[in-house]
Amino acid sequence: MDNEDNNEKTYWHQILGRILEFLLTPVGIIVLTDVKVVNKLPEAYVLLLKTKSKKWTQKQLERLPDGIRDSTTNDVLLEFKATESINKNTFIQTAWYEYSYKRSQEIADDEIQTFLICAKQPQKDNREQYGYTIQVQAGVYKSTHIAYNHITLISLNELPNKLHNAWITCLASKKLKRLKSFQLLKEQGFKQIKKAFKGFLKAIGDMWGVQYYSQEELDKLLNERLRGMRPKDVVNYFKSEQLEEIEAILKQRKQQR
Repeated sequence: MDNEDNNEKTYWHQILGRILEFLLTPVGIIVLTDVKVVNKLPEAYVLLLKTKSKKWTQKQLERLPDGIRDSTTNDVLLEFKATESINKNTFIQTAWYEYSYKRSQEIADDEIQTFLICAKQPQKDNREQYGYTIQVQAGVYKSTHIAYNHITLISLNELPNKLHNAWITCLASKKLKRLKSFQLLKEQGFKQIKKAFKGFLKAIGDMWGVQYYSQEELDKLLNERLRGMRPKDVVNYFKSEQLEEIEAILKQRKQQR
């Protein structure tokens, strides 16, 4: 869990855990939150996915994001950073969680895989100083450092806009990424899940201030924002994320022609 200065803390690992619990329990994956990595110390803010099958089933793969869906272990440990950037302590903490869990459960290295999920996109220089130079696939990184090569780094903002990623990229830090994720869920994902889960995801969308637009509504929004503006006025008026949103809308319109 991330450290926050205010008195009201948002337990992001519990939000992610609730999403995964809704999503994965129906397809036979056990989701545990507040996992005890040792017996006598407080519970750690990590999530644990467990499956009895030797390989992910097709139904499970449809709901698992890139990186995790490639895991070959029965236990998958997840550390989620929602608001803070990665640093040395991040990896020390995550490695300690894994080590302590393996000791308490008496399992070998090859029986568990650990993932560090970041809502904020790690800067290239910051990421590479910890050896995360190997991009296994978009948004999924492996480290060349022996101390960290057992921890896979997942950057939510960099994962492809696909339905199996959208379930967790709806927690990404970038507004445009969240918007695209919720649109995917609305168009394709909501039909696959129960009403209670749908309501939970919509509540998260409301928390983020996400609005659900149809193509017609997106066109209307774009036209309203650009009406009467010169190109330089657009650049000066809109924030960078809004410019990204407009660019995405224009690209989408072009592809549909």
